[in-house]
Amino acid sequence: MTTAEAPTLRPTRASDRIIALDVARGLALFGIFMVNVQIMTQPIGWLASGEVHEQGPLAEILHYLTRVLFESKSYPLYSMLFGMGMALMYQRAKALNRPFAFPYLRRIILLAVFGLVHAILIWYGDILFHYFLIASVTMWLVFLRPKWLLTISFSMISLATLLLVAITLIGAAFNSEGAIPETTDATNFAEFWAMLKKGEIQAGPMHPAWIVGETDAFANGPFLTAVAMRTINWASGLIFWLVINGVAFHLAGMFLLGAAIMKANPFAHESRLPTLFIRLGLFVGLPFSAGAVIMGELGGMQSTYYGLSAALTMVVGPCISLGYFGLAIRLAQSAPTNPLVHAIASAGRLGLTNYIMQSLVVAAIAQHWGLGLFGDVTRVGMVLIVLGVYAFQLLYSPLLLRVFTMGPLEYLWRTGIYLRMPKLLAPRRVTTG
Repeated sequence: MTTAEAPTLRPTRASDRIIALDVARGLALFGIFMVNVQIMTQPIGWLASGEVHEQGPLAEILHYLTRVLFESKSYPLYSMLFGMGMALMYQRAKALNRPFAFPYLRRIILLAVFGLVHAILIWYGDILFHYFLIASVTMWLVFLRPKWLLTISFSMISLATLLLVAITLIGAAFNSEGAIPETTDATNFAEFWAMLKKGEIQAGPMHPAWIVGETDAFANGPFLTAVAMRTINWASGLIFWLVINGVAFHLAGMFLLGAAIMKANPFAHESRLPTLFIRLGLFVGLPFSAGAVIMGELGGMQSTYYGLSAALTMVVGPCISLGYFGLAIRLAQSAPTNPLVHAIASAGRLGLTNYIMQSLVVAAIAQHWGLGLFGDVTRVGMVLIVLGVYAFQLLYSPLLLRVFTMGPLEYLWRTGIYLRMPKLLAPRRVTTG
């Protein structure tokens, strides 16, 4: 008597893919790149310098479009998609009566490895390690019903918002504005490091000495100096952006929101959720996001206005993210016949490879081992870089997927997740004469 072999978890086949997820991921790649390129090519403090307002009307238009459409809208979309992937993997494991926890833990641990390498060796603004931290907690809630996932999600987003409001008001009460000096005696990374060790840099990345240290390390090197600066920036971001500013709660909320949406099956033909999401983005997200940006422009990044605008964006930003997701579902219906949508979906299928590629290309432009233009790229130049790189990714992604089933980093990732090498070569297309 023979027993049928138990089904096992395996990488998703092309025929099983939900195209809308790939389209949404492809859209998110563009939005994230539009935001990230700013601190890939300039010091963090550049965002508060006001220099963009001196670069002409086109630079200002691009600045405001980025803030309204992409800042704090792209990472929530990507986070929501990550939560959907978590729920999808759980549903597949449950349907096959296979364990979910250990394969998923391997998935996020490998993601953390990719993230650390990315952050320390290429660009410190990596999000993958953050996702590992958040997913290692939220994965234990994925079995809950959608209404409970939504309840916890809204609670997390509210907590993140209230925390940022509290921090802003406390800072205003202690009159922290004006604490940033206008000049510094530091002329290179070594002098910045000496000041940092002495505790003389209280304003963090907005301090002129920090800006000097970043510019020198990334534009001039050498390699170990750049690694040290990336590590400092990465650690400070982990502490202040993720923890103190409440973004960890916001990410968790978006993960769980994505899981709830996946369980509600918005891809069904009769689902009204895509239309609802698009309306939410257009009629709630856009106007309130524009209002938040206007509020933030009333003062510098250290002002009370800016802090309150960031808190408002934590609430309304996800509305635009949902709008993008609803749009992706609608666009996915035309993917087989629309070359542009097909290209966006293909770029999304190679999401990990394309995300790291964006950092590598910009590093080659900005950092010391490449052209060394860090600190010298204008706002218009940033957008031209994004458009050029993203256009290349839209061109090459469909071509690569004609030959291979996935990108190189996706292959390494899935081999580690499923503990066997997935099929790499795509099946040949048979044509008849």
